[in-house]
Amino acid sequence: MRTVILGGGALGSILAAHLHRAGHEVALVAREPRASLLAREGIRITGLLEVTAKVPVHNNPAIANDADLVINALKTYQSSAVVRALRPKRGAVGFSVQNGVFKNEELAAVFGVEQVLGAIALVSGEVMADGSTRFTNNDPLYLGSLGQSSSQRCEEISAMFREAGIASEVSADIREMEWSKYTMFVALFCCSLLTRQETHRFLSHPKSARVVASLCREMAQLAKAEGVMLRSGPGLSAAAMAEVDVETAVGIVREAGAQFARKARDHKVSGLQDLERGRPTEVEEIAGYAYRRSEQLGLTLDTLRTCYHLCSAISPPVPIGS
Repeated sequence: MRTVILGGGALGSILAAHLHRAGHEVALVAREPRASLLAREGIRITGLLEVTAKVPVHNNPAIANDADLVINALKTYQSSAVVRALRPKRGAVGFSVQNGVFKNEELAAVFGVEQVLGAIALVSGEVMADGSTRFTNNDPLYLGSLGQSSSQRCEEISAMFREAGIASEVSADIREMEWSKYTMFVALFCCSLLTRQETHRFLSHPKSARVVASLCREMAQLAKAEGVMLRSGPGLSAAAMAEVDVETAVGIVREAGAQFARKARDHKVSGLQDLERGRPTEVEEIAGYAYRRSEQLGLTLDTLRTCYHLCSAISPPVPIGS
């Protein structure tokens, strides 16, 4: 299986390095100047894995047209033009590890819905100032079929990642899982930008934990209005927080903060990493999409509205042509 990963950021680099290390044929598409850096020095991974992988690196997305598997790890505001220009070969499969819930429709318009997998990446890392990538969290990459014809390929791809060292599982309810992550991620995204702290810090503090809980409970209202049944489980779960009183929800958030402190103390939400580097933050695709949908559905979500406007105000503008 020939794999092409679109995007040379933390997640794209981590996935490419693992596949290359396991002997799979993989190429990475990155923008300049990162493309030249990775081509010259290799993908340098630190943290949970210490490796330098000499993965073929390109700056032309057209190489994805010959791939069997295309993984979209671009920032959402960079994605649209790239995906629309793809001409994948017959039988090629694609999935996106982007945040949000619009990503599958974007790929389905090019690949066909039967050839697109739903995906949730809980794997995380951070691109450091020296160009290396710190691998901070190896929670599962969940994959699931959106159409009948891709179910066997989904199992094969998940197994490929597991064998390469990336935790991966197959889900029969991937749409519910994607929305379950999205409802939680909106809260993490907003509070990360507004506090500018590591994840465990703003989850643990009683004041910011209350904002996280409020956002999760409001996002659960949005999911219900969209007709999505959220998954209720351990850790941060909008569904679980919607079923309890506010004080109990705050306790759930603070316990999640304690778990992050033990397991991934240095973890920062990707939006905060972008903000610290003066880059656009995907605010429109994450919080903005939720806010606009709530307005269209006639929902009054006060915490979401306030946090979205504040995050939008502090986020650098997207450069023209991105």
